[in-house]
Amino acid sequence: MVPAIEYCRALGFGGRIHVVNPRRSELSGLPCFPTVASLPEAPDMAYLAVPREYVIDLVRELSQFGVAGAVCNTSGFSEMQGGQRSQLDLVEAAGNMPVIGPNSPGVANFADRSVFMMDQFGDHGTDGGVAVVSNGGAYLSDMGCSDRALPLAYSVGLGNQAMITVADIMDVVLDDDRVRAINLYIEGIADAAALAAAGLKAARKGIPVIVIKGGRTSAGRRATQSHTASLAGDEVVASALFLRLGFVEVRTPTEALETLKMLLSTPRTTGRRTAFVTSSGSYAVLGSDVAEANGLDLPAPSPGTSVELQKHLPPFVHPTNPLDISSAHNAEFGLQLNLYRAYLSDDRDMAVQVMCFPPVDGSDPESWMTTTKAFAQAASERRMPAAFINTLPEPLPKAARDQILAFGVAPLSGIEDGFRAVANAARFSELANDLAKRPDEEVLLPRYGDVRGEGALDEATAKAELNKAGISVPRGVIVGVDETAHLDQLVFPVVVKALGADLTHKSELGAVALRLGTPDDALQTVREMAEKLRRSAPELSIQSFLVEEMVKDGVGELLVGIRRVDAVGLALTIGIGGTEAELLRDTATVLLPGSRSTIVAALRSLKLFPLLDGWRGRPKADVEGAIDAIENLARFAIRHKDRFVEVEINPLIVRQQGQGAVAVDAVMRLTRQQ
Repeated sequence: MVPAIEYCRALGFGGRIHVVNPRRSELSGLPCFPTVASLPEAPDMAYLAVPREYVIDLVRELSQFGVAGAVCNTSGFSEMQGGQRSQLDLVEAAGNMPVIGPNSPGVANFADRSVFMMDQFGDHGTDGGVAVVSNGGAYLSDMGCSDRALPLAYSVGLGNQAMITVADIMDVVLDDDRVRAINLYIEGIADAAALAAAGLKAARKGIPVIVIKGGRTSAGRRATQSHTASLAGDEVVASALFLRLGFVEVRTPTEALETLKMLLSTPRTTGRRTAFVTSSGSYAVLGSDVAEANGLDLPAPSPGTSVELQKHLPPFVHPTNPLDISSAHNAEFGLQLNLYRAYLSDDRDMAVQVMCFPPVDGSDPESWMTTTKAFAQAASERRMPAAFINTLPEPLPKAARDQILAFGVAPLSGIEDGFRAVANAARFSELANDLAKRPDEEVLLPRYGDVRGEGALDEATAKAELNKAGISVPRGVIVGVDETAHLDQLVFPVVVKALGADLTHKSELGAVALRLGTPDDALQTVREMAEKLRRSAPELSIQSFLVEEMVKDGVGELLVGIRRVDAVGLALTIGIGGTEAELLRDTATVLLPGSRSTIVAALRSLKLFPLLDGWRGRPKADVEGAIDAIENLARFAIRHKDRFVEVEINPLIVRQQGQGAVAVDAVMRLTRQQ
């Protein structure tokens, strides 16, 4: 506890601090009280750093004593095998007293100098800035102690989120006008509906949210389970949630740092058209590759701008974008200012200067400061967001960084993280503009209850449900080994499929046969299939077979699936269908409910969507008909939300324009009716 007390004092906490420790009379110069009951007053908050076996009784005692809230640093709860029961006991003992943690490093309100952390997590001013909210303490330390000029207002370690979640903290800090951005490191989503409400609040206030989702790989998920016991969840669904809420998702702490600096230091950008200037041909080449890989546009200077630029550039330099000013880097301020004014005279959304600043005690930085000041002034005159990117990831020297900030330019480190930060700023603007057009109900998420006793439907029953929901299915009949009734009513060729609630991946089991030309062919196939399955998969006990007319006029195939995801809700996935779907991984996921425009955008985002849209002379598919089918499926899932578990159509065959789409194969799981 000594480091926590000393850190609290060092950062200027002005309130009273009491220490409870039955084994000591003094700690860090403070008298120790033997019990909570012996305290002279009920504290506003308690910080618990005690052995695990004492935590639950202590939490109960604090709650009964009237303590307003607690931070539990102690670990050994649900992140450990067998610890879930203890965590539930802790929550019960807390009663109405909110507890952050367990397994929490602490909380810091730098703006008000109220810092209750287990160790040093940086020192920041009272002007506010970013609220960093994290499952773990190391991330908070990285963000708070980094030498990158990122001002923090809050640093909050949630640990296991037993009572207080990411959404709860977001809701509180968003009421503080000193918070200008939020950075989340999330290992588990405890309540997507609550997070959506907090995300909507951030969006309506124009506060950017930068998020990292930990546990995206199998190894990461294992580490997550041993760290905070949060459900790592499905990374695709998590990304779909962040997209819905307008969060900018990044992959590393340094990308988060640079992105936050870009957002806090510059005006909001209106697009991706970027004027890129450097003093090195190598940086121009490498920077262009990184910039365009991250979706930035580098349009060439207009003819008029090119003519004006040539008045100020060395004779051997060609006006282009990126612009390598070469030896003009060493020109006097006025000449460089005119050069940058000319370069930025075209209609651009952002300006980026890329150079490698000399280290402390290295070369005289004066020429770098001169060119950066001229660049910054030209960008400021155009009211253009601007960034200086130091090519190496090492932090810029503080003197240079402070001066660049004073110019109104974002001082970024690392050519890759820097350009990603610039692109992420444009991404935030795009997401914010999209959210501004959407009503609240298209951002918020409903809260779904748990389902139990789930049961799979056989394909014929699943298709009957789809047909009732307004989704076209092939005409078919159900037959047995010796039953030929109604086969003559079908239009041949047909397909034969074995029916069974637990029968998936039919083609691998030989449980499907295509292009059967006559009723006799179909019946013979049924008998042969029954015998084969009796030998190879007797546990399935197949008795019935579905004989369906084949859909012969499809233009393309889609995979459409909806599944219930714990703590999140219903996730709709759309992809290119057929047996290659899993290999291609060309899918898009959105959360339900979702508007038609959202579904259209997801479908059109597929890399292979052009195959449905007349690519290279192919007939155009009935995309509107496919969207109708997907919307009907989404309505079905929402309507049956209390029973719904999963449905997958693969493929949904899309016919030519005006002819609709047909669900050819379907898997469905619903809970059994009570």
